[in-house]
Amino acid sequence: MNNKVNLKIELKVSDMYEFLLRHAYTSVAGLVGVGISLVALVSFFIGLGKSDTYQNILLLVIASLFTIINPIQLRMKARQQVSLNPMFKIPLDYEFDQEQIVVRQNDQHAELSWNDMYKVVETKNLIILYFSKVTGYILPKSQMNGQEQELVQLIQDNVDQAKCKFRKK
Repeated sequence: MNNKVNLKIELKVSDMYEFLLRHAYTSVAGLVGVGISLVALVSFFIGLGKSDTYQNILLLVIASLFTIINPIQLRMKARQQVSLNPMFKIPLDYEFDQEQIVVRQNDQHAELSWNDMYKVVETKNLIILYFSKVTGYILPKSQMNGQEQELVQLIQDNVDQAKCKFRKK
């Protein structure tokens, strides 16, 4: 098996959007927000015909906050981050091996230790390497050129399994 994986990643709006959605809706605050929206929606339907118009409008607004409005705002934020941040205009070159992860862009580079990995999360379309609670490297599977399994194997070999959340195959 090859113990080195090289990737060239250019983040797209859809990748950033999936990352932001995951952050927004897997936290306690995100789950509570969805719960509030669902309770407001149920209350709206229960109160139809019984409640006044203003109360129904308020319940619909609350119901849409975390189910419609927040996802739209996250999409706009993803588009803004990808289009305005100069870092996302140039692809990042990743080199993974048994010792470290090297990330290069233009004349800059960072050498990261596997031991510094906070956690690894796999979604349907991404592998996210977190080095803190909120910062991570987003690796779209669509840009891995058939190296996804090799990367997953390197991660499993070098990162504590308690920090890894891979999808069930």
